[in-house]
Amino acid sequence: MRSAGGYVWADSPLHRAPAAAKLAGLVAAVALVVLASSPLELALAATGVAALVAVSCVGWHAALRALWGLRWFLLVVLCMNALFFSASDPLLSLGPVHLTLAGAAQGARVVVRTALVVVLGTLLTATTRPQQLTSGVRELLRPLARLGVPTEVAALAVGVTVQFVPTLLRESRQLMRAQALRCGGVRSGGIMRRAVSYVRLLVPVFVSAFRRADELSIAMEARGYRIGGRDARPERERRP
Repeated sequence: MRSAGGYVWADSPLHRAPAAAKLAGLVAAVALVVLASSPLELALAATGVAALVAVSCVGWHAALRALWGLRWFLLVVLCMNALFFSASDPLLSLGPVHLTLAGAAQGARVVVRTALVVVLGTLLTATTRPQQLTSGVRELLRPLARLGVPTEVAALAVGVTVQFVPTLLRESRQLMRAQALRCGGVRSGGIMRRAVSYVRLLVPVFVSAFRRADELSIAMEARGYRIGGRDARPERERRP
């Protein structure tokens, strides 16, 4: 089983399912996860997501990779809710900070919901190629085209985003390794040094993103894309 960017090469029911159906299912699943409030409902939602991971043949490592990158953000969300959500019946009080069971429970619910949504989004990109995602968005938005909504632009934006994000993440990791070899990693030193290191890292990442966007626009123009026109597909795809 190999991976290319965010897509994982495998043969599973999720890989074979139409992209439009997976997008609609993702919207429905996210709505159910957000509406789940009780521990039983969240447990059922987590069981359903775990079943999807098992059926997808993607593997837990690939499915939880994005979640691991958000671990500190999720920890901050949990702590903020636990310390500032409520001031009634505090377990520990320190000025404006009140540690309560209600806040900890609310933080846990938010963290579980966020984690499940992230895993669902990862499964979508891991089982659907960018071209299929673009076609799926186009199919779902096709009824809006009759109302004058630029659906081709939206589909193209989704496809470009899905293709760009893994590339930029890969380049960011390469820049972090190069920076660590030259003058130490971004996680070494004090707070100010870390901040300066991250700023130095963001500049080449943005430069690379703009360069790739410029190259993509030139390539699209060479292939005959007309974003502002009636149809944003290349000319060879518009031929009968």
